[in-house]
Amino acid sequence: MKNIRKFKPIIFVIIVSVFLVFIGFNFAQSQGKGKPPKKPKCNYNGICEKGENSDCPDCQQEPSPPLQIEHDNLQIVSGSGISDKKVYQVKYLNENYSNTWYSNVHQGNTSATSIGDLDNDGLKEIVTVVNAKMSTGPPKQRYSYKKIFVYEDGSTGEPSYSSHDLGYTLNGVRDSIIADADNDGLNEIVLVVNDHIEIYEWDGSGFSHLWTGPSYDEFVWSVDVGDADNDGSNEVVIAMFRIGSAIVYDYLGDNTWGNPVITESIGSYNIDQAKIRDVDGDGFNEIIGGGTSNRLNIWKYIDGYYANVFLSEDLGGYTQGVDAGDVDGDGFNEVIAGSSGEIDMVYVFKYNENLDTYGMIAWASLNSGVAVLATGDLDNDNADEIAVGSSGISVFKLINGILEFIYNFSEGGYLEIG
Repeated sequence: MKNIRKFKPIIFVIIVSVFLVFIGFNFAQSQGKGKPPKKPKCNYNGICEKGENSDCPDCQQEPSPPLQIEHDNLQIVSGSGISDKKVYQVKYLNENYSNTWYSNVHQGNTSATSIGDLDNDGLKEIVTVVNAKMSTGPPKQRYSYKKIFVYEDGSTGEPSYSSHDLGYTLNGVRDSIIADADNDGLNEIVLVVNDHIEIYEWDGSGFSHLWTGPSYDEFVWSVDVGDADNDGSNEVVIAMFRIGSAIVYDYLGDNTWGNPVITESIGSYNIDQAKIRDVDGDGFNEIIGGGTSNRLNIWKYIDGYYANVFLSEDLGGYTQGVDAGDVDGDGFNEVIAGSSGEIDMVYVFKYNENLDTYGMIAWASLNSGVAVLATGDLDNDNADEIAVGSSGISVFKLINGILEFIYNFSEGGYLEIG
């Protein structure tokens, strides 16, 4: 027993020594490895600022050539989806189309990109509305807030100014338009935010919220502004899922829009696009639409009711892109529709006054489907071109009755001409 008692302290000492050696070895290993590198501090505002890590997207790109907006002529402006998250400008210069400017990388997608005189200074701006994500509240919980970024002449990729956080949004801003929504002679910006729209104006130092529309059970997909009922004042028109109709809002005064009128339904389809254009040459506007019906449809305001006056044949895919413009140079608009699905095409329809209907006069195949399309006279020859956006930008021109492909740009996709 005495020998056992003598050995106990020795065993204790040995155990402690082994433990200390083990701790020291692991400490030395950890010192050798060093602390794990910190994640780069990035603010995703399009500017490489002091304190941002060189690995941040804002600091990893070459600056763009200085922005030169065509204030008296037209250009294409385009945003992108979840890929490169930039904004682009495409112009017709020296008898060719070229990408002439691009923004820095944004944190969210730039599909809600538009062009117009947003601050009412007589000059156009290029604008995108982006989700800016930030962590707040409980750990690992992220909230997304939308912000308006504005680009003026001279920008080499950085925004000229941006809004404060404009509130939480789940899925980002899908569409935007700069237009006189309240008929005061000054422009506002209308945003499609998930299941509703929001309207803001530039107040001289920032963006003021004017109105938030009612929330619907389905997503709102796009918005347009124009004189839909031909009463001399603009209305706001939205395209929405499930109802097969567009919804038209009147301006009621005091920063309020209401009295929603639902156009005649074409069935249980999603309406992806609804635009206000004169498409029959009578000097009065109609609403043209498309969506999951695979068809071009046209509504006309008759005796207080938006009647569906034309529904095309099945065009072989979702008609997510529609617009109207004078593509044949005769002084009257044609209607353009693009299809995405089994058949990827762009079609030109023309109103036949004798038959009081619309007939297809030209078409062309696409390499991919259509997310959106727009028309405008980009080369100043008195006939509009057609810009189709999907996985990049394609430009078509009607030449001797044939719709010809004339330009492709691999970036961007969600576009507007202005």
